[in-house]
Amino acid sequence: MKKKPTDLTDAKKIGIFGGTFDPVHIGHLIIAETVRERAGLDVIIFIPSAHPPHKNHELMFNPRERYDMLEEAIKGNPGFIISDIEMKREGLSYTIDTLREIKKDLPVCSDLFFIVGKDNLSEIELWKNPHEIIDECTILVADRICENHKDTPEWLKSKTKFVTAPIIEISSSEIRQRIRDKKNIRHMVPDAVLKMMSG
Repeated sequence: MKKKPTDLTDAKKIGIFGGTFDPVHIGHLIIAETVRERAGLDVIIFIPSAHPPHKNHELMFNPRERYDMLEEAIKGNPGFIISDIEMKREGLSYTIDTLREIKKDLPVCSDLFFIVGKDNLSEIELWKNPHEIIDECTILVADRICENHKDTPEWLKSKTKFVTAPIIEISSSEIRQRIRDKKNIRHMVPDAVLKMMSG
């Protein structure tokens, strides 16, 4: 049975890893596991976006396919769970709405961390209610070099932590293009995901 966020009664430090995962690839998993270990998180909740406000036109796989592939990819890792919280919500998927909804089902003593890559940090200012996002969580930035960057917006600095993590030169957009070009994507995605695509 899949764990849901409401099952996290013993977790004190919870990471949120959102994205389209179109499709999930090994880079996502390596970065998530590295951040979980180095930031001392009890668990990471993967949340695939159902209808992201900026990427809908680019998506290759529908929400259910992306959810099922991600669920298969993290199977067997007790530090990873998946939530369909955005799959159930109508309309566009906004981070602030997801964070607030998740926190309703978590113990008051839990600390919430939202995981982003360094390239996404500057984009937070463009998200819905960005200043309210940092009221709900701490931003964990996965970066090759763990340091406070000069380009971090001043209002974000107090709620941002950098975590040294490998930068995997694989992207979902590259994988999608290889699929269109009928090229091999083996070793770029988990074997279970590759099998689902082939089936």
